[in-house]
Amino acid sequence: MRLPLVLLMLQGTTCAAADAPLLLTFIDKPPYYQLNAGNKPGGFLLEHALRVLDKAGIRARAELRPNLRALLEIEHPTEPACSVGWFKTAERERYGRFSDALFRDPPVMLATRSDALARFKPYGSAAALLAEPALTPGTIMGYGYGPYLDELLRVRGTRVDNTAQTMQQNLAKAGYGRVDYVLVDQAEFSWWRKQPGLRNLALAGINLPDIPAGNTRYLLCNKLVPDAMLQRINQAIAALPKPVAPGN
Repeated sequence: MRLPLVLLMLQGTTCAAADAPLLLTFIDKPPYYQLNAGNKPGGFLLEHALRVLDKAGIRARAELRPNLRALLEIEHPTEPACSVGWFKTAERERYGRFSDALFRDPPVMLATRSDALARFKPYGSAAALLAEPALTPGTIMGYGYGPYLDELLRVRGTRVDNTAQTMQQNLAKAGYGRVDYVLVDQAEFSWWRKQPGLRNLALAGINLPDIPAGNTRYLLCNKLVPDAMLQRINQAIAALPKPVAPGN
């Protein structure tokens, strides 16, 4: 009599796990994903991901994570989970599974002080600008800007100020003239320039024609997410309109 009872208990545990909401993690990167007032998950790409899961008939709970922890939870899973907005790399494909594409970033742009715009007129491309030693770019420590710009920065070498740890710090450096310009995601620039501490700084954006479209973002799921669930997610991605970044 004890064996059937144990089997019933295990079956009940399995059903409860199957009915649990899917964990959807996100990092702090406004306006893509963020905590809004009242600690409510928000951001245009997180909200789109939640619509995708709802369309797929999957209940979800969204939770904020630091970058490294989000990836570790995919690599070493304890429950089915996905994390929103990651770029596809060979290393991540080794331990996780990517959905179809959620969004492609617009091209990176340049941000500088409004009263310094005339200094940039002679440079018609990012390649020409980043080869100019007299103008110092500001970048974020450990941050990637896509293969094209990353290679230009590598060739430039050490003549880069990469001490900023956040986009807010980097834009403030440009606004106060501590660097000549920064490279910034268009959606992030549109959002940050309206925030306290930055909205009173005279910042302007410049688009350069040689900068390609940005990276493609995906849901990165761990290997406890069933194949059938990932198929439903991909079907929902295909069925819904692609999101539009604020300010674009």
